[in-house]
Amino acid sequence: MKKALFTLCFGLLVAAAFAQEQAVYSQYQIYPVLINPGYTGFENQHEVVSNVHSAWTGFPGAPTSYTLLYTAPVGDKLALGGGLFSEKSGNQNVMKLQLNYAFRFQIQKARIGLGLSTDFINRSLKSDLLDNPLVQTNDPLVEESVNGQSIFDATIGTHLKYDERFFVSLSLPNAIRTRLDDVLVEEDEQARSSLFQHYIFQFGYIADLPAQNCKIIPSLTMRNVRDTPYQIDLNVQGWFLDEKLIAGLTYRPNNEGSMAFLLGSKYQQFQVTYSYDVAFSRFQKYNSGSHEISLSYAFARKTSRPATDPPAGM
Repeated sequence: MKKALFTLCFGLLVAAAFAQEQAVYSQYQIYPVLINPGYTGFENQHEVVSNVHSAWTGFPGAPTSYTLLYTAPVGDKLALGGGLFSEKSGNQNVMKLQLNYAFRFQIQKARIGLGLSTDFINRSLKSDLLDNPLVQTNDPLVEESVNGQSIFDATIGTHLKYDERFFVSLSLPNAIRTRLDDVLVEEDEQARSSLFQHYIFQFGYIADLPAQNCKIIPSLTMRNVRDTPYQIDLNVQGWFLDEKLIAGLTYRPNNEGSMAFLLGSKYQQFQVTYSYDVAFSRFQKYNSGSHEISLSYAFARKTSRPATDPPAGM
């Protein structure tokens, strides 16, 4: 019975991880650029974001991901970014190199960012998996996957903020997706790629309360990401004490429900945030929830000095 249960859990972990290489973040509200390339350089500042996400802590083979991302404005209109992503889940390793490009402009009270991210992904299985008695020998899919699969993926995104109060965000993951190798797969992944098949849509409002020295930010997110269940996030953030203290709460009614709690602090150009996710499903008793922590450093872009007026008579 124990062996059968282990086999089932092992298979579920490998299948879920093997099909997905896009991280699901809880702190995208604080760092929208994690999921939307349209936010690249949106605040007209350089920013370095490091993120660690550990899901289903305590469960064997649970996924842990690491993200390092740098974004910067280039002039008044353009912005660039780059990052590295690594995840270990069960017997699978995923490595991703990401490049972001964004165009920023303003129409009256609306600030708009249009962005594109290109991802070069390598996912592979551990070589010792071939020695596992639970894995069928001479399986060509497993054997070739040990050598690694290479994938090109692109995401299109836009972020709009109106009057510094209302914001709308739309990201289209897997808008362009193609294989870069000849490793066998059970189905044609390219045939499943469609521009509007996957999306992350968010809108919200920034309520500035100067008398209370705080900002309250409610928002709603609808997320349909490749190989993950459809999800709705009901979010609320609070920024207190001149934005030095950050608190947040997310409720997800889908799939028996879950909640995420967030705390953070900002000191000068540094910011640190921690979040804890807990599910209401029966699977929760087999793990200790999900933990995520981010550390960022931001600094303003240097602007060119305006030319001085020439001396009189010139």
